[in-house]
Amino acid sequence: MVAAMPRVDCPKCGVVVARVPWAEPGSRFTKDFEAECAWLMTVANQRTVSGSLHVSWRTAGAVAHRVAERVKASMPSPFDGLHATGVDETSHRKGHTYLTVVVDHERHRVTWDHDGYGRDVFGLFFQALTPEQRASIRLVTGDGARWIDSCVDRWCPNVERVLDGFHIVSWMSDALDKVRKRLWNQARRDGDEKSVKRMRGVKYAVLKNPGDLTDRQSEAFGNLQDTDPKGQLYRAWQLKELLRTLLKHPLEQARAELNHWVFRASHSRIPEIVELAKKIRRLRPDILRTIQLGYSNARLEAFNNRIKAPSAWPTASTTSATSSPSSCSAAADSTSDYHNPRSNPRKQQKPRFCWICGPLPSAFVPSRLTPIMATPITSIENA
Repeated sequence: MVAAMPRVDCPKCGVVVARVPWAEPGSRFTKDFEAECAWLMTVANQRTVSGSLHVSWRTAGAVAHRVAERVKASMPSPFDGLHATGVDETSHRKGHTYLTVVVDHERHRVTWDHDGYGRDVFGLFFQALTPEQRASIRLVTGDGARWIDSCVDRWCPNVERVLDGFHIVSWMSDALDKVRKRLWNQARRDGDEKSVKRMRGVKYAVLKNPGDLTDRQSEAFGNLQDTDPKGQLYRAWQLKELLRTLLKHPLEQARAELNHWVFRASHSRIPEIVELAKKIRRLRPDILRTIQLGYSNARLEAFNNRIKAPSAWPTASTTSATSSPSSCSAAADSTSDYHNPRSNPRKQQKPRFCWICGPLPSAFVPSRLTPIMATPITSIENA
Protein backbone atom coordinates (compact mmCIF):
# COMPACT_ATOMS: atom_id res chain seq x y z
CA MET A 1 0.00 0.00 0.00
CA VAL A 2 1.07 3.57 -0.66
CA ALA A 3 0.28 6.32 1.82
CA ALA A 4 1.09 10.03 1.80
CA MET A 5 3.03 11.01 4.91
CA PRO A 6 1.89 14.35 6.42
CA ARG A 7 4.38 17.11 7.07
CA VAL A 8 4.01 19.64 9.87
CA ASP A 9 5.63 23.00 10.53
CA CYS A 10 7.44 23.03 13.89
CA PRO A 11 8.29 26.51 15.26
CA LYS A 12 11.78 25.35 16.27
CA CYS A 13 12.61 22.47 13.92
CA GLY A 14 10.91 23.71 10.81
CA VAL A 15 9.00 21.49 8.40
CA VAL A 16 9.26 17.86 9.47
CA VAL A 17 7.47 14.62 8.65
CA ALA A 18 4.86 13.56 11.19
CA ARG A 19 5.22 10.34 13.13
CA VAL A 20 2.69 7.58 12.40
CA PRO A 21 1.93 4.47 14.49
CA TRP A 22 2.28 2.01 11.63
CA ALA A 23 5.80 2.94 10.48
CA GLU A 24 9.12 3.63 12.15
CA PRO A 25 10.74 7.07 11.84
CA GLY A 26 12.93 7.20 8.75
CA SER A 27 11.48 4.01 7.28
CA ARG A 28 9.69 3.84 3.96
CA PHE A 29 7.84 0.63 4.91
CA THR A 30 5.19 -0.34 7.42
CA LYS A 31 6.09 -2.20 10.61
CA ASP A 32 4.21 -5.30 9.46
CA PHE A 33 6.10 -5.41 6.17
CA GLU A 34 9.44 -5.03 7.95
CA ALA A 35 8.55 -7.78 10.41
CA GLU A 36 7.66 -10.11 7.53
CA CYS A 37 10.91 -9.27 5.74
CA ALA A 38 13.00 -9.87 8.87
CA TRP A 39 11.32 -13.23 9.50
CA LEU A 40 12.01 -14.36 5.95
CA MET A 41 15.64 -13.36 6.38
CA THR A 42 15.97 -15.98 9.13
CA VAL A 43 14.97 -18.84 6.80
CA ALA A 44 16.29 -17.67 3.41
CA ASN A 45 19.18 -15.68 2.05
CA GLN A 46 19.05 -11.97 1.37
CA ARG A 47 18.81 -12.28 -2.41
CA THR A 48 15.85 -14.66 -2.22
CA VAL A 49 13.98 -12.44 0.22
CA SER A 50 14.55 -9.30 -1.84
CA GLY A 51 13.29 -11.02 -4.97
CA SER A 52 10.23 -12.40 -3.21
CA LEU A 53 9.24 -9.03 -1.73
CA HIS A 54 10.23 -7.02 -4.83
CA VAL A 55 12.78 -4.84 -3.04
CA SER A 56 16.52 -4.46 -3.51
CA TRP A 57 18.82 -6.65 -1.48
CA ARG A 58 20.29 -3.56 0.21
CA THR A 59 16.80 -2.54 1.28
CA ALA A 60 16.18 -6.01 2.72
CA GLY A 61 19.39 -5.70 4.74
CA ALA A 62 18.41 -2.28 6.03
CA VAL A 63 15.00 -3.62 7.10
CA ALA A 64 16.61 -6.51 8.99
CA HIS A 65 18.91 -4.05 10.72
CA ARG A 66 16.02 -1.84 11.88
CA VAL A 67 13.94 -4.77 13.11
CA ALA A 68 16.92 -6.17 15.00
CA GLU A 69 17.50 -2.84 16.71
CA ARG A 70 13.83 -2.57 17.71
CA VAL A 71 13.80 -6.09 19.14
CA LYS A 72 17.05 -5.56 21.01
CA ALA A 73 15.72 -2.33 22.53
CA SER A 74 12.54 -4.02 23.75
CA MET A 75 14.14 -7.19 25.08
CA PRO A 76 15.75 -7.49 28.51
CA SER A 77 19.44 -8.25 28.70
CA PRO A 78 20.13 -11.90 27.77
CA PHE A 79 22.75 -11.97 30.51
CA ASP A 80 20.24 -11.36 33.32
CA GLY A 81 19.31 -14.48 35.28
CA LEU A 82 22.06 -16.55 33.68
CA HIS A 83 22.67 -19.62 35.86
CA ALA A 84 23.65 -22.58 33.64
CA THR A 85 25.66 -21.89 30.49
CA GLY A 86 27.31 -24.00 27.83
CA VAL A 87 30.23 -23.08 25.59
CA ASP A 88 31.53 -24.72 22.45
CA GLU A 89 33.45 -23.74 19.33
CA THR A 90 32.18 -24.58 15.88
CA SER A 91 33.82 -24.29 12.47
CA HIS A 92 32.26 -23.29 9.18
CA ARG A 93 33.44 -22.58 5.65
CA LYS A 94 35.27 -25.93 5.44
CA GLY A 95 36.80 -25.55 8.87
CA HIS A 96 38.82 -22.41 8.17
CA THR A 97 36.71 -20.10 10.36
CA TYR A 98 35.77 -20.73 13.99
CA LEU A 99 32.95 -19.33 16.07
CA THR A 100 32.55 -19.51 19.85
CA VAL A 101 28.94 -19.93 20.99
CA VAL A 102 27.51 -19.59 24.51
CA VAL A 103 23.99 -20.86 25.33
CA ASP A 104 21.62 -20.62 28.26
CA HIS A 105 20.61 -24.15 29.29
CA GLU A 106 17.59 -23.04 31.30
CA ARG A 107 16.02 -20.76 28.67
CA HIS A 108 17.24 -22.84 25.71
CA ARG A 109 18.68 -20.02 23.64
CA VAL A 110 21.97 -18.61 22.41
CA THR A 111 23.15 -15.72 24.57
CA TRP A 112 26.47 -14.77 22.98
CA ASP A 113 28.70 -15.60 20.02
CA HIS A 114 31.98 -14.28 18.66
CA ASP A 115 34.43 -15.06 15.86
CA GLY A 116 37.40 -17.22 16.82
CA TYR A 117 37.98 -19.49 19.81
CA GLY A 118 40.30 -19.77 22.75
CA ARG A 119 40.84 -18.18 26.13
CA ASP A 120 40.96 -14.60 24.87
CA VAL A 121 37.73 -14.94 22.88
CA PHE A 122 35.84 -16.66 25.70
CA GLY A 123 37.10 -13.98 28.07
CA LEU A 124 35.25 -11.37 26.02
CA PHE A 125 31.99 -13.02 27.11
CA PHE A 126 32.77 -12.56 30.81
CA GLN A 127 33.96 -9.01 30.17
CA ALA A 128 30.54 -8.21 28.73
CA LEU A 129 28.89 -9.25 32.01
CA THR A 130 28.51 -7.13 35.09
CA PRO A 131 29.92 -8.43 38.40
CA GLU A 132 26.38 -9.30 39.51
CA GLN A 133 25.71 -11.24 36.29
CA ARG A 134 28.97 -13.18 36.63
CA ALA A 135 28.10 -14.01 40.22
CA SER A 136 24.75 -15.49 39.15
CA ILE A 137 26.40 -18.19 36.98
CA ARG A 138 26.43 -21.54 38.78
CA LEU A 139 27.85 -23.96 36.21
CA VAL A 140 29.50 -24.02 32.78
CA THR A 141 29.33 -27.01 30.44
CA GLY A 142 31.76 -27.75 27.61
CA ASP A 143 34.40 -30.15 26.38
CA GLY A 144 37.70 -30.76 28.12
CA ALA A 145 39.58 -27.87 26.49
CA ARG A 146 42.07 -26.28 28.84
CA TRP A 147 41.23 -22.76 27.67
CA ILE A 148 37.68 -23.18 29.00
CA ASP A 149 38.96 -24.24 32.43
CA SER A 150 41.50 -21.43 32.67
CA CYS A 151 39.00 -18.78 31.60
CA VAL A 152 36.31 -20.00 34.01
CA ASP A 153 38.81 -20.15 36.88
CA ARG A 154 39.86 -16.58 36.20
CA TRP A 155 36.44 -14.93 35.91
CA CYS A 156 34.16 -17.25 37.90
CA PRO A 157 36.29 -19.31 40.29
CA ASN A 158 33.25 -20.61 42.21
CA VAL A 159 31.46 -21.97 39.13
CA GLU A 160 31.03 -25.72 38.76
CA ARG A 161 32.67 -27.10 35.63
CA VAL A 162 30.64 -29.79 33.85
CA LEU A 163 31.86 -31.92 30.96
CA ASP A 164 29.60 -33.10 28.17
CA GLY A 165 28.93 -36.85 27.96
CA PHE A 166 29.06 -36.77 24.17
CA HIS A 167 32.61 -35.42 24.18
CA ILE A 168 33.71 -37.92 26.82
CA VAL A 169 32.64 -40.85 24.66
CA SER A 170 34.04 -39.19 21.53
CA TRP A 171 37.50 -39.09 23.15
CA MET A 172 37.36 -42.85 23.58
CA SER A 173 36.01 -43.37 20.06
CA ASP A 174 38.90 -41.36 18.60
CA ALA A 175 41.42 -43.36 20.62
CA LEU A 176 39.79 -46.61 19.50
CA ASP A 177 40.01 -45.58 15.86
CA LYS A 178 43.70 -44.70 16.31
CA VAL A 179 44.31 -48.20 17.73
CA ARG A 180 42.61 -49.78 14.71
CA LYS A 181 44.63 -47.68 12.25
CA ARG A 182 47.91 -48.54 13.97
CA LEU A 183 47.15 -52.26 13.99
CA TRP A 184 45.95 -52.11 10.39
CA ASN A 185 49.14 -50.41 9.19
CA GLN A 186 51.23 -52.88 11.17
CA ALA A 187 49.42 -55.83 9.58
CA ARG A 188 49.97 -54.33 6.13
CA ARG A 189 53.68 -53.99 6.76
CA ASP A 190 53.85 -57.61 7.99
CA GLY A 191 51.90 -58.85 4.96
CA ASP A 192 49.06 -60.32 7.06
CA GLU A 193 46.24 -60.00 4.53
CA LYS A 194 43.78 -61.88 6.73
CA SER A 195 44.12 -59.42 9.63
CA VAL A 196 44.01 -56.47 7.24
CA LYS A 197 40.69 -57.68 5.83
CA ARG A 198 39.21 -58.24 9.29
CA MET A 199 40.17 -54.81 10.57
CA ARG A 200 38.82 -53.16 7.45
CA GLY A 201 35.47 -54.85 8.06
CA VAL A 202 35.18 -53.62 11.65
CA LYS A 203 36.09 -50.00 10.85
CA TYR A 204 32.60 -48.68 11.59
CA ALA A 205 31.40 -51.56 13.76
CA VAL A 206 33.72 -50.76 16.67
CA LEU A 207 32.55 -47.12 16.74
CA LYS A 208 28.83 -47.97 16.83
CA ASN A 209 26.73 -49.05 19.76
CA PRO A 210 26.20 -52.85 19.76
CA GLY A 211 22.46 -52.43 19.30
CA ASP A 212 22.89 -50.29 16.17
CA LEU A 213 24.99 -52.75 14.15
CA THR A 214 23.81 -54.02 10.78
CA ASP A 215 23.83 -57.73 9.95
CA ARG A 216 27.06 -57.41 7.99
CA GLN A 217 28.73 -55.41 10.75
CA SER A 218 27.56 -57.93 13.37
CA GLU A 219 29.16 -60.73 11.38
CA ALA A 220 32.45 -58.82 11.11
CA PHE A 221 32.19 -57.87 14.78
CA GLY A 222 32.07 -61.55 15.78
CA ASN A 223 35.70 -61.97 14.72
CA LEU A 224 36.88 -58.87 16.56
CA GLN A 225 38.52 -60.83 19.39
CA ASP A 226 40.80 -62.65 16.92
CA THR A 227 41.66 -59.59 14.83
CA ASP A 228 45.15 -59.05 16.28
CA PRO A 229 47.40 -61.43 18.26
CA LYS A 230 47.34 -59.47 21.54
CA GLY A 231 43.66 -58.55 21.31
CA GLN A 232 44.35 -54.82 21.62
CA LEU A 233 41.45 -53.76 19.42
CA TYR A 234 38.98 -55.95 21.31
CA ARG A 235 40.18 -54.74 24.72
CA ALA A 236 40.01 -51.12 23.54
CA TRP A 237 36.44 -51.68 22.39
CA GLN A 238 35.54 -53.14 25.80
CA LEU A 239 36.90 -50.05 27.53
CA LYS A 240 34.88 -47.84 25.18
CA GLU A 241 31.67 -49.65 26.08
CA LEU A 242 32.44 -49.50 29.80
CA LEU A 243 33.00 -45.75 29.61
CA ARG A 244 29.83 -45.21 27.61
CA THR A 245 27.59 -47.19 29.94
CA LEU A 246 28.94 -45.87 33.26
CA LEU A 247 27.81 -42.34 32.33
CA LYS A 248 24.19 -43.57 32.63
CA HIS A 249 24.57 -45.14 36.07
CA PRO A 250 23.86 -43.55 39.49
CA LEU A 251 26.61 -41.40 40.94
CA GLU A 252 28.02 -43.81 43.53
CA GLN A 253 28.00 -46.74 41.14
CA ALA A 254 29.54 -44.59 38.41
CA ARG A 255 32.27 -43.39 40.79
CA ALA A 256 33.42 -46.95 41.50
CA GLU A 257 33.19 -47.96 37.85
CA LEU A 258 35.14 -44.90 36.73
CA ASN A 259 37.95 -45.70 39.17
CA HIS A 260 37.99 -49.27 37.86
CA TRP A 261 38.02 -48.00 34.27
CA VAL A 262 40.99 -45.68 34.91
CA PHE A 263 42.93 -48.57 36.47
CA ARG A 264 42.22 -50.93 33.57
CA ALA A 265 42.96 -48.30 30.92
CA SER A 266 46.23 -47.17 32.51
CA HIS A 267 47.44 -50.83 32.72
CA SER A 268 46.19 -51.90 29.28
CA ARG A 269 49.61 -51.41 27.59
CA ILE A 270 47.81 -49.80 24.65
CA PRO A 271 49.56 -46.46 24.02
CA GLU A 272 46.47 -44.61 22.84
CA ILE A 273 44.34 -45.82 25.75
CA VAL A 274 47.04 -45.12 28.34
CA GLU A 275 47.30 -41.53 27.09
CA LEU A 276 43.51 -41.12 27.31
CA ALA A 277 43.51 -42.57 30.84
CA LYS A 278 45.74 -39.69 31.95
CA LYS A 279 43.19 -37.21 30.61
CA ILE A 280 40.26 -39.02 32.23
CA ARG A 281 42.11 -39.13 35.56
CA ARG A 282 42.74 -35.37 35.39
CA LEU A 283 39.08 -34.64 34.57
CA ARG A 284 37.56 -37.26 36.89
CA PRO A 285 35.86 -34.70 39.22
CA ASP A 286 34.27 -32.95 36.25
CA ILE A 287 33.02 -36.26 34.82
CA LEU A 288 31.41 -37.22 38.12
CA ARG A 289 29.81 -33.77 38.31
CA THR A 290 28.42 -34.35 34.80
CA ILE A 291 26.80 -37.60 35.95
CA GLN A 292 25.39 -35.92 39.05
CA LEU A 293 23.88 -32.82 37.40
CA GLY A 294 22.90 -34.38 34.08
CA TYR A 295 23.61 -31.35 31.89
CA SER A 296 24.56 -31.91 28.27
CA ASN A 297 25.74 -29.84 25.33
CA ALA A 298 23.38 -31.63 22.96
CA ARG A 299 21.27 -28.51 22.50
CA LEU A 300 24.41 -26.48 21.85
CA GLU A 301 25.50 -28.91 19.14
CA ALA A 302 22.08 -28.48 17.52
CA PHE A 303 22.50 -24.70 17.61
CA ASN A 304 25.90 -25.10 15.98
CA ASN A 305 24.33 -26.93 13.05
CA ARG A 306 21.76 -24.14 12.63
CA ILE A 307 24.50 -21.53 12.79
CA LYS A 308 26.50 -23.34 10.12
CA ALA A 309 23.55 -23.52 7.70
CA PRO A 310 23.50 -19.86 6.58
CA SER A 311 27.26 -19.94 5.91
CA ALA A 312 26.58 -22.19 2.93
CA TRP A 313 24.22 -19.69 1.30
CA PRO A 314 25.49 -17.80 -1.74
CA THR A 315 25.15 -14.41 -0.05
CA ALA A 316 25.93 -15.46 3.50
CA SER A 317 28.00 -12.36 4.19
CA THR A 318 24.97 -10.12 3.77
CA THR A 319 22.29 -12.20 5.46
CA SER A 320 21.07 -12.22 9.02
CA ALA A 321 23.52 -14.69 10.41
CA THR A 322 21.38 -17.32 12.14
CA SER A 323 17.86 -18.41 12.88
CA SER A 324 18.71 -18.90 16.53
CA PRO A 325 17.40 -16.62 19.28
CA SER A 326 20.51 -14.47 18.86
CA SER A 327 19.66 -13.72 15.22
CA CYS A 328 18.67 -10.18 16.15
CA SER A 329 22.20 -9.25 17.18
CA ALA A 330 23.60 -11.18 14.25
CA ALA A 331 21.32 -9.41 11.83
CA ALA A 332 22.33 -6.05 13.22
CA ASP A 333 26.01 -6.89 12.76
CA SER A 334 25.70 -8.39 9.29
CA THR A 335 23.63 -5.60 7.81
CA SER A 336 25.17 -2.56 9.45
CA ASP A 337 27.11 -1.66 6.31
CA TYR A 338 24.35 -1.79 3.76
CA HIS A 339 24.83 1.58 2.12
CA ASN A 340 26.46 1.70 -1.29
CA PRO A 341 29.31 4.26 -1.17
CA ARG A 342 28.97 4.86 -4.89
CA SER A 343 25.29 5.77 -4.70
CA ASN A 344 23.97 9.31 -4.62
CA PRO A 345 24.39 10.69 -1.06
CA ARG A 346 21.28 12.80 -1.44
CA LYS A 347 19.19 9.68 -1.90
CA GLN A 348 20.44 8.35 1.44
CA GLN A 349 19.26 11.36 3.43
CA LYS A 350 16.39 10.53 5.77
CA PRO A 351 13.56 12.95 6.57
CA ARG A 352 13.99 14.89 9.80
CA PHE A 353 11.70 14.26 12.76
CA CYS A 354 10.82 16.52 15.67
CA TRP A 355 11.12 14.48 18.89
CA ILE A 356 11.17 17.31 21.46
CA CYS A 357 9.27 20.31 20.22
CA GLY A 358 5.49 20.51 20.43
CA PRO A 359 3.07 17.55 20.09
CA LEU A 360 3.20 16.26 16.52
CA PRO A 361 0.29 14.24 15.14
CA SER A 362 0.60 10.81 16.75
CA ALA A 363 -1.86 9.07 14.49
CA PHE A 364 -2.55 9.47 10.83
CA VAL A 365 -4.87 7.28 8.82
CA PRO A 366 -4.58 7.92 5.09
CA SER A 367 -7.87 8.42 3.37
CA ARG A 368 -6.73 6.95 0.08
CA LEU A 369 -4.75 3.73 -0.04
CA THR A 370 -3.49 2.17 -3.25
CA PRO A 371 -2.90 -1.61 -2.96
CA ILE A 372 0.53 -2.12 -4.51
CA MET A 373 2.67 -5.08 -3.41
CA ALA A 374 5.72 -4.04 -1.37
CA THR A 375 5.62 -0.42 -2.51
CA PRO A 376 7.43 1.90 -0.07
CA ILE A 377 5.69 4.67 1.79
CA THR A 378 6.64 7.99 0.24
CA SER A 379 6.62 11.43 1.82
CA ILE A 380 4.89 14.43 0.32
CA GLU A 381 7.29 16.84 -1.30
CA ASN A 382 5.02 19.87 -0.94
CA ALA A 383 3.14 20.24 2.33
